[in-house]
Formats: sequence, structure tokens, C-alpha cells
Amino acid sequence: MTQTNTKLFLTLTMIVSVHLQAVHAQSSRPNLELLEERAFKQAAAFVNPSIVRIETVGGQDRVGKIVTGTGPTSGVIVSKDGLIISSAFNFIGKPTSILVTLPDERRFPAQIVASDHLKMLTLLKIEAQNLPVPLAVPENEIQVGMWSIALGRTFNLEQPSVSVGIVSALERIWGKAIQTDAKISPVNYGGPLVDINGRLMGILVPLSPGATGETAGVEWYDSGIGFAIPIQDVLKIIPRLNTGKDLYPGLLGITLSGKGNLSTDMKLDRVRYGSPAQEAGIKSGDVLTKLDGHTVSMHSQVKHVLMNKYAGESVSLTVTRTGSKEPLTLKATLVKKLVPFESGFLGILPQREFNEPSERGVRVRYVFSKSPAALAGLKLNDQILEFNRQKVTNSKSLASMVNHLRPGDSAELLLLREEQPLIVKVTLQSIPHTVENTLPSQIVSSKTAPKNKPAFKKGHFKDTLPGDEQKFWAYVPEDYNPDNQYGLMVWIHPHGNTMESNILNSWKSICEQRGIIIVGPTSQDVIRWNRDESEFVKEVVESILAQYSIDPKRIFLLSHTDGSDFAFHLVFKYRELFRGIAVSESSIKNKPPETDPDFPLSIYFALNAQNPFNQLLQSQIEILRKMNYPTVFQMIKSKNQAGQYLDKPSLEEIGRWADSLDRI
Repeated sequence: MTQTNTKLFLTLTMIVSVHLQAVHAQSSRPNLELLEERAFKQAAAFVNPSIVRIETVGGQDRVGKIVTGTGPTSGVIVSKDGLIISSAFNFIGKPTSILVTLPDERRFPAQIVASDHLKMLTLLKIEAQNLPVPLAVPENEIQVGMWSIALGRTFNLEQPSVSVGIVSALERIWGKAIQTDAKISPVNYGGPLVDINGRLMGILVPLSPGATGETAGVEWYDSGIGFAIPIQDVLKIIPRLNTGKDLYPGLLGITLSGKGNLSTDMKLDRVRYGSPAQEAGIKSGDVLTKLDGHTVSMHSQVKHVLMNKYAGESVSLTVTRTGSKEPLTLKATLVKKLVPFESGFLGILPQREFNEPSERGVRVRYVFSKSPAALAGLKLNDQILEFNRQKVTNSKSLASMVNHLRPGDSAELLLLREEQPLIVKVTLQSIPHTVENTLPSQIVSSKTAPKNKPAFKKGHFKDTLPGDEQKFWAYVPEDYNPDNQYGLMVWIHPHGNTMESNILNSWKSICEQRGIIIVGPTSQDVIRWNRDESEFVKEVVESILAQYSIDPKRIFLLSHTDGSDFAFHLVFKYRELFRGIAVSESSIKNKPPETDPDFPLSIYFALNAQNPFNQLLQSQIEILRKMNYPTVFQMIKSKNQAGQYLDKPSLEEIGRWADSLDRI
């Protein structure tokens, strides 16, 4: 063999050797995807004996817009003698019976022991022994970025459902939850979130950072954002739940002056009457510096402390107070329910400012009969310059000052009457549940189009939002003048009938007299409203607000019969937008939320006295009034005229009610 051939042979031999080594190495290298899959299966198998299937029987079919009891859900065994933890969402329908099936196919009736309404968990008990309890992950070992496996047991008893992701955040929902991007849905609510070793990290529940209640967070299911209550927190509360007593979020009863979670304004705006904060000695105007030993300089930090505490627990507050040299540290015991908020009532309607600030206080345009203002001798055209020695700049500032006091509180007013100063004292009352029999309208019309003003659609017209085919109709008084502020009536039609011509004919003259614009969104399917259309209604209202001069204190919903359910849904969903709701021949089906000091709401019911079932609604009205919602309850005794849904006196009374929504 020549030297050249020898070199070539050696080179080829080396190449073949290297290739064979590479092939051997590749064949012996572990298949990472296969190992990953095997790890997921092993983790699921490790915790599988502790995951149970839960079925509910009876109860409500629907809570709000959420359908309940449509299929089995999940739970996790937490004690050998039959305690099972699950999501409280699984039982919002208040089922008449609960059945638990173990992985070995044994089936047991279960009883609810108690529920945690802060972390939305429910503890069940079955009569069984020697049950397998999963191994819990130590709290300090849970890290962002580690594998997370969401499991549930629904139809297949042999194998749980599996969804894989990572831990995407810790201490979410104001410190309560682990966040994962594994898909979470009603079938695995109450099931376990485990690590790659099958150890229990938490219990899957629906939660929302901005909303509270039994169904908060359900709308996020399978979105890639899911939550689990850390198992170490669950284990801490199980002994308390096992006593049979429900746990509730703790309420302190304060609001801060600034707006938004990132606000650094730590001055206390309100201290609710009868609240733990008031009983502890906290006052409006105090500046909060520490909460439960933690320095707080932002609203989100306050929420992080308070929204993870239970009723019955104590919290310390350190505040600085005007006139006090040293900070004050006070202790309050949280409660599950606050005394319903109730605003004081002075008894005036302010002169409407027509978009121009008042130079000297607020001028009185109407005094309510038998009100504190009337008893103190206030008169038409009096100007209120000061309230409790605070300068009154406009009707908004005066309303806020009165709103911060309660019925029975006293106040001192500095008036200007016929250019002479006058001091009067008043004792505030509750807002009346009645409508004034006479109420003059203040709307100032101009038949001459204002100069340099854009053209506005007037009269009766139909329209759509840009890029949207869903329609709405509107009526703008022909003498509309943008220098005036108008009320806005949002008509929510009943199922199957828009009643457009009827509403227009019934309300046209009242709208012209009272300065009210009508807008009537039309449901996509005239047969019924879908709650998903609430955003459409809101956008329609906002489009009217953008085009016309609207008084935000006089925006209200009007509805009739079965359209009222959707109207009530709207008024409570968009508290910041609507100030009133008037319904006829209808009731309120669900208990409303607590009254909100920042967004006062008035309610009007017009019911036919000839309908015996309407007499039964008096108890509902009393509930609303006990919650301190100003509620007018009008029984209509006369027969409606042909073609009208309400008689003329009733329409005119609702018009006066709507025209007085800016009362103080």
C-alpha cells in the first residue's frame, strides 16, 4: 500500500470511528421529551389517589349569569378520616345533596362543614377512614418558573385530567394565590396544583384581582391565567373550618383620598360609621403610615395587607393627625359586615352650572318640602358659600361634604341672601323615599343655534356605533342647546318588543320640559337581552356623552317587565356611570351589592295595583331601604290608557324623580 493510500485509509477510518461514536452517543442520550412526559405522568400518578370526584344534586340552576351544577368537579383529600377541600364555586347553587367518588370507585354522601369566603374554599366531610393524604410542598420551595401541573377528576376515575404549565407569579390577588399558566376551568376547580414530583402546591380556585363574590374570576377559565390557594395557607385554616363556622373577609371601614392602586395619597377620606376603624378612634383626615406593622405608602400596599385578613382578626394602624405631635397607633378588630352607608340629606336642588364654574358658592334652585333646608328657612336663590366652615366652590363639592355626613349630624351653613351674609344651622335627614309633587324645570333652551358650535343630530333618529352593526335609537329635544346640561335616559326594552314608538310618544313632551335625552340600545336578538351585550350598551351611552352635554348626576336606566333584569345588571355593573334606575311591572331578582358612598344610586318601582302579585314585592322594597338605597315604590291605581305602558301621572312622576337625581 502506498503512503498516499495509507493516509487516505487512516482518514476514512477516523471519520467512520467519529461517526460511529456520535451515533452511539446519540442513541444512548436520554430523550428529554420522553423523560418530561414520564415525569408528568409520575407526578399525576403520585397525587392521583387523593383526588376525588364531586357531584352535586339539586339547588339553583343559575347564579347570576353562571350556570351551576352542569357536571362533576374536583376535590382533594386533606385528612385520613374523610375531610376534603374543594372550591367554594362548586357549591354556589346550594345543592340539596353532594356525592364524593374516590379513585377506587367507592362513593359517599358528603356534608359541607364550612366555607372560607375570603379564599373561596369549602371543606367537606365523608364517613371514611385511612384515606391517602397528598404530600405538601414546603412554602419556601415554591418558585416562579417551576413546573406546575393542574389536575382534576371528572368523568374518568382511573386517570385525572392533566394540564401543564409553570408558576407564573406568587402572592397574586393581594397575597392570596399562586398564579399559573396551566389551563384552569370548572372541571378542575377544587383540584390540586402540584409540582413535578407530585407534591401539592395549592388548591385551584377562580379568583379575580378586581372583583369579589362567588363567581369572581370564573370568566377567566382556560385563559392561561389561573390561581391556586397555597396548600400551607389551606392547612392553617382547616382546623378553623372544621369547627363548622364559615370564615369571612375582614372589613376595616376606611377609604383613601387618592384614586387607583398606585396612588400615594394616604389621607383617609372616609371612616365608615360604626366600623372597626371608627370604633378604634381613626378619623377622616388622618394620614395612614403603617398597617399591621408594615410601612404603607401606596394604596396597593394597604390592599395587600387588608385583603388577606379574616373577620375577627385584629390589625394595627399608625396614623399622623393634624394637631398631634406624635404618630398614633390604634388597634381595630375586623368585621364581616359594615353598617350600610347612608348619606345625609340637606334638601336642596342646586342651580345647574351649565359647564361654567360658580363664582360664589352654590345657588339654591329648589328646596324640598319638610327637609332640613326647609326647616332652617333656606329660600330660592340663596347662595351657599360655606358648609361647616369649608368653602363651597360648586355643587359637586357641596354634595361631597353632605355625603360625608350621616342623617342626624348637624352642620352650619354660611349663606348669601340678597347680598347679605346669613348663618343657619341644619340637622341632616335621610334621603326621602318619595318624589316631590311639584318640581319646576330649570332647563334653559335656546332656539337660536349657538355660534361656533358643531351641528348635532336632533329629534328622533337611528344610528350604529362605528364598525358595529348593532343598532340604537335616540331622541334629542329639537331645542337642544349644548350650553345646557341634559339628563340622559337609557331605555332597556323588554324581551321581544323594542317599544320604540311607545316610549317616544310617552316621553317626548317630558323630555322637552325636563331637558332629557333618550337613547334606546336594541338587543342583537330582539327576543331577549344577552348579558354579553352590556359592553355594547355602555359604549352607546359613552358615545352620547361624547357628543352631547350631559349631566353625569342625571344618567338613569328605564325599563319595563322582563327587560328590567338586564337593566339591574347594568346599573350594578357600571356603578360609576348610572345614578338611577326606574322599572315598571318588575322586581329585582338578586340581592344588590352594598351601597357605595362614591356612587349613590336611586331606585324607582312603578307597579300596577290591580296585579295581586305586586303586593308581595313590598318585602323586597323594604330590603332595599334597609340597605339605604333611596327607593320609591309607586302603586298605580288608575288603568293605563290604550297604547301606553304607564299612565300620564306615573310618567310625570318618574320625570320629576329623574330631574331631582342631582339633589343634595
